[in-house]
This record gives sequence, structure tokens and C-alpha cells, in this order.
Amino acid sequence: KENFEKGLQRFQALRSVFSQQTNKLFTLLGMEALKLKVHNTRETMVNAKFTKTMRDAMDGFFEELKGRLVSSDEQIDEIKKMMDVMYDKFSKEHGLRKTEPPAFSTLRYQKELAKLERAYKEQFNTAFNMIANEKMTLTTKFFETLASRVVHVYEVANRDVENWLKAVISPMESQVREHQLQLRRRLESIKRIYKATDTLEDRILELENIEKSIRAQMDDLQILKQHMSNALEFEGSDSAEAA
Repeated sequence: KENFEKGLQRFQALRSVFSQQTNKLFTLLGMEALKLKVHNTRETMVNAKFTKTMRDAMDGFFEELKGRLVSSDEQIDEIKKMMDVMYDKFSKEHGLRKTEPPAFSTLRYQKELAKLERAYKEQFNTAFNMIANEKMTLTTKFFETLASRVVHVYEVANRDVENWLKAVISPMESQVREHQLQLRRRLESIKRIYKATDTLEDRILELENIEKSIRAQMDDLQILKQHMSNALEFEGSDSAEAA
């Protein structure tokens, strides 16, 4: 029990670190950060007075979001390594089944983003398009045709990452709960055994006391019997003398 309690404390500490690492991942990959980037890019484009400002805003949009996916991949790798170590440790020290956390990568989303960036360079980032389209028209087209698709890529990535994180931590959580339940059942069984043992010992002590009482009564009866026998012998001798 004491060994498992230490393991449970270690698991709770792991769960805390896992949450911190997960929060760090969603700071990079999460939809809130993306929405903020979309908002800031739109504001910059709407208020731009020069073509270069427009181009820099759209370039920066893709550069930052690509960088976030790369950094997310590094964070995912850190989480995977941490869980590999903990699954191995819990298997060796507490007998839990060793599970290999599934691998995950943001490479597919990086490729999708690269395709959208190529489309941006071909359809938007040309001198002709910059000159031929009004600022508001260009801004509207950029967000309706490209940025909206980038948002969709991030939505899919977020959903897939959430599912992966559950797949990584759920087996350990399930095994710890199962092990904890088994331990509680064992403890209850031991308590019942001890209780039964205590009851048996009390009964034995009670029977021993009863036996002592009966033996004492038998000794008293034996003494009384002896007195009676002596008395009868005494009376018998008196009668013989009188005759």
C-alpha cells in the first residue's frame, strides 16, 4: 500500500506536469492564438497605406503560423518522451502494463499550410495583383479564400492533438484507477480477515473463561464430594463403635 501511495503521488505530479506541457502546446497551436493573429493581420492590412505593408502582413501571417506548427511538433516530442519514461517507470515499479504512447506529428498540417502559402504567392503576392486590387478587395479575398482555409487546418490540428493527448494519458489513468480499486478491495479483504480473527480470538477467550469456570465448579464439586465421602465414613465409624 505504501509503495502504491508513493506511485499515486508520482502520478498526480505527472498529471500536473502533463497539464502544464499541454497548456504550453495549446499556447502555440490553440485557436485563441490563431484568432488573435488573424485579427491583428486584418487590422494591419485594413490600415495599411503602402503595398509593402500589405505584403509584409500576409507574409508574416504564414511565417508565424508555420513557426507555431514547428514549435508545436517540438513540444509534442517533449510530451511523448516524458510519457515514454513514465510508462516505463510505472511498469517496473508498480507492475502496470507497459504501453507505448502513440506517435504524433504536425507535418501533415505543415504541408497543408505550405500549399496555401504557395497559392498566396501565386494569387496575391505579385506586383500586378497588388496594384490591380484595391486594399479592401485584396484584404477580403485573402481572408475569404486563404486565411479561412488556414483556420480550418488549425481546427483539424487542434482536434487531432486533443485526441492524441487523450490517447497518451488515458491508458495510464485507467490502469492507476484499476490498480487503486484492486488495492482497496485487498485492503477491505484484509480488514474483514482481521475482524474475523479478532472475533474468533474473543470467542476463544470467552470459551476459555467458561472452561475455567466449569473446571472451578468441578473442583468445588470434587471437594464437596470428598467432604461428603469423609462425612459418611465418619458416620459409619461412629455407628460401628456404638454397636
